[in-house]
Amino acid sequence: MNVDAWLKSLQWIPPYPKVLMKVTEFTDISKGRLVKVTIEEKPQDLSKLMEWAEYRKQIGKPLIIARTYLMQAKTYAVMVKMHEDDYPVFITLDNYDIYIKRMAFTKSHRIRTTLRYVLYYSGYKLKYKYLNVPANRYIVTKQTTLSV
Repeated sequence: MNVDAWLKSLQWIPPYPKVLMKVTEFTDISKGRLVKVTIEEKPQDLSKLMEWAEYRKQIGKPLIIARTYLMQAKTYAVMVKMHEDDYPVFITLDNYDIYIKRMAFTKSHRIRTTLRYVLYYSGYKLKYKYLNVPANRYIVTKQTTLSV
């Protein structure tokens, strides 16, 4: 299946009206330090994203991909979410720019992993610059039920 046929087979979701932010770089955490990740080069097409989506489906991992229209950017895009409660990552179809919801970095522990995976497996060339700044990791704790 070629990329155009795969894109047309994706589910269509309503246009996205929220305020977006174009991503050219973001901050990640690795080995207890902050890492500045910069997008150096965009892919030629979305064939690697298609292969990654098929692979995740084969191994039984969740991946939500749909087509939409970004009202603020005035362009069509592919929406990618790794889990239902993640923030969506949008890849525009005309020039493969990356957009995320403007408020996504306020809870960066929920967007960093998704952004890193989507960019890497879609064929984007990333440049990592390790900063000499220790990072406080956000540890998600399991909610315990209170017995009455």
